This record gives sequence, structure tokens and C-alpha cells, in this order.
Amino acid sequence: MKLIVFLKKSFLFLRPLRYLFIFGIAGIFCAFAIAAALKSPVQPLKSVGLTSQEIPRHYFAPERLQAFSGTDFNLRPELVRFLDQLEASLSMVNTRDDKYLQMVQDYTRFTNPQFVTFDIYRIKLGDNYWKIAKKRGYTIDSIVGCNPYLRKVICYQGQRVLLPSQGGSLHQVQAQERLETIALEYAVDQEVILQANLIAKTWGVIPGMWIFIPGAKPRQLTEDMHKQYSKRALFRSPLAGRYTSFVGMRIHPVLGFSKFHNGVDIACPMNTWVGAAAGGTIIAAGWGGALGKYIKIDHHNGYKTVYGHLNKSYVRKGQKVKKGKLIGRAGKTGRVTGPHLHFTIYENGRVVDPMDFLW
Repeated sequence: MKLIVFLKKSFLFLRPLRYLFIFGIAGIFCAFAIAAALKSPVQPLKSVGLTSQEIPRHYFAPERLQAFSGTDFNLRPELVRFLDQLEASLSMVNTRDDKYLQMVQDYTRFTNPQFVTFDIYRIKLGDNYWKIAKKRGYTIDSIVGCNPYLRKVICYQGQRVLLPSQGGSLHQVQAQERLETIALEYAVDQEVILQANLIAKTWGVIPGMWIFIPGAKPRQLTEDMHKQYSKRALFRSPLAGRYTSFVGMRIHPVLGFSKFHNGVDIACPMNTWVGAAAGGTIIAAGWGGALGKYIKIDHHNGYKTVYGHLNKSYVRKGQKVKKGKLIGRAGKTGRVTGPHLHFTIYENGRVVDPMDFLW
């Protein structure tokens, strides 16, 4: 009996030691864990300097992208695979919109939603990029800049495009690029770029990420779009107006039979000023029969332009003119039904479509 009483008292005395033993074992495990962590400390992202191998896989894909830098187009790493998926998805009509919205959020994860937002627009009958951009208060450059997979400036009914809430372009950060060089390339202040995106000046930018450049024209283009932009830089429109006829076969509005039309007709009020589409030398200024009063300019690079149905001409043969120089006033001379400008572009003596240059 005395032995039993002794054992009970011993058990009660040892109970606190049991808890001390358990806590001691736990403390030893914690010590080992802390020591292991200290051997490879986690550094903040800004001090790591991520390499291309550490960037998530969806940031990179094969080469296709052309990026404008200075005066030349240089081949750079192409758009991410994600953009190819976005392009394919935007072209599919029967897919839920919430899927697109999720892709847009992934695509624009670094942009500041308090500065710029994006939405998906479905092309309707009668739409074009110029009309859509004008309604949004910016130019077609912003649509091209936020849809860098586009290969042409012609849209089709049912197509989806990504539209920003304000003018600007998305830019994919390339290897070795810094915030300072990007700001210099686009001629945009660094603080404006920082305001538009969820990045800190001390952190900088990471290769592969997409950032929004406010007010910037696109400098990352597909090869086909690059060719169109290269042509676009050659000429300016001789006047502002509505295009009523294009290059190709048509029923002549006066003669009534099918005839090849070698230029574009731009409707405008009588005596609207006409400017030179590019610099060059006047090689003809006079009467051109059905073309009425006209002017022809040699641009000394294989291109020549013709301005027809003028009411007045203010230049003479042999005179040199600069791009945008006012050379005459639109009218309705020659074989016409009303006042407009007939505008033709020749490349090495061959008629080319002015719409390849004037968009």
C-alpha cells in the first residue's frame, strides 16, 4: 500500500517534467529549421536581378516581333506565347467573354488600373480601326500598339480587339532594357511610365513584362505591320476628306462603263487646299484632259504623285516643294460629277494603292 502511494506521488511530481521534455524537443526542431533557412536567405525581388530562365515560361516564344529603335527596325525577341493564345481567342466568335477578360488581366497585370483600363471590343458591320479609335479619343496607333499581334489594319466583323481607355501602347520589356532606355526610346518621361504601371523606380523592369506607355506610338510590330508602317512614313494625305473611290475596276460615274481607276478620289468642298504628299520636284502642272487641271511631283526615290481635278494650281514645272507645301485648291475640272481630289501614286512607273500609304 505504501508503495502505491509513493508511485502516485512520484507520477504527480514527474508530470511537469514531461511537458518540459515535449517543449524541449519542439524547440530543437525549430532551431534546426531556422538554421537551414539562414543558409539560403530569401532576397527581395528588386535585388535578385531575374534572368530569362527564371521568368515564367509564358513570357517567351520564338522570334517574330519587330521593334522600332531610332531610324531602323531591328529584329527582337517576339511576342510571348500568351499573345498567340490571345490572338487566337479574340478571333473566335463563340467563346465566353469572361475567358477573354481573364486573359486581358494576365496580359496587363503590370499596368495601373487607376491610370488605364482595358476592355475587349467586338468589331461590328461598318466598323474600322480609325472610326473606333476616333470614338475613344485617340488614333489607330493606340489600337495597333495594344494589339501587337495584328498583321494588317483591316478588321472583320466579329473580330475582337483589346482597347485601352486612353491613347498609348503596350511594350514588352526586352533583355538588357531599363526604365531609362524605354523612356528615352518612346520620348516619354519616366515618371509618366511609373504612374501608368505597377512598378517602382527602385525595382525597375523585368524582361518579358508588359508595361503601358501613355501617348506613345507602337514600336513593337509584327513583320507585316512593320512594312505597312514603313510605307506610312513616306507620304501624308494631300487633304482631309472622305474617300469615295479606290484603285481598281469600277463603273465610271460619267461614262457609265467599266474602267480601271488608277487612284483614290477624296471628296471635299470646292477650293479646299491641297498639300504635297511628300517633298520633291514639280514635273508637270497644267491641263490633263479628263484629269482636268493637275500637278505631278517626282519625289526622287522611285515614287511620283499626281493631283487631279484641281480648281487652281500655285506651282510651276521645275519648282521644288517640301512635304505639306500647299500646291493648289481642289475643284471639279475635267471629267467629274462634283468637286473632289483625284490622287495617284506611282512606284517606278507602276500604279500602287495610295491606301497602303495613307492609313
